[in-house]
Amino acid sequence: METKPKRAAVTWILALATLSSHFFTGADACDNVPSMDIDAACLKACTSQTLYQLCQDTLRHAEPAGEVTTYAIIAGRVAKLSYEPTMETVDQLLQKASGDERTAYANCKDKYQTAHRIMAAVVNQLFACSFGSARQEYIDAIVAVRSCGDGLSAFRSSPLYDVNAADQDKTMLAYDLGALIVGK
Repeated sequence: METKPKRAAVTWILALATLSSHFFTGADACDNVPSMDIDAACLKACTSQTLYQLCQDTLRHAEPAGEVTTYAIIAGRVAKLSYEPTMETVDQLLQKASGDERTAYANCKDKYQTAHRIMAAVVNQLFACSFGSARQEYIDAIVAVRSCGDGLSAFRSSPLYDVNAADQDKTMLAYDLGALIVGK
């Protein structure tokens, strides 16, 4: 369902989001937040080779060594931005679906809207060095995106199934990098 121009546009947007984090987070450091290089942050945050590689890819345009908040903001923005084309795909699939498949897609639409709102809030909190509710909101975003995937389990041939799996990884990476600041 995704076209090459659409994928190229998403890739460009993700790169722009990564680069823009330098400009929006580089000036003021948050108190009591560690700084480390990208490799160390990815090694410390990630529990699998898949997430480690995603971390490296996500942060490839970031400053090589920096405050962990910057990395968490980048990962949060990348996750949030990846939800947007997914929501467009859900809208397209809803037009054609019926029965249980339509119910699963409707659930995905609701859960992705929730995850998008939550991840935007988390990124804003991190940007403001306000970490009070970030941990729970990361968890809520993970639950929302996973809920979509759970509903799709009977529809593994759906184009949304693999997209959701990738979004789950991006959401988990955002959480894992954020957990270096707010804990698990």
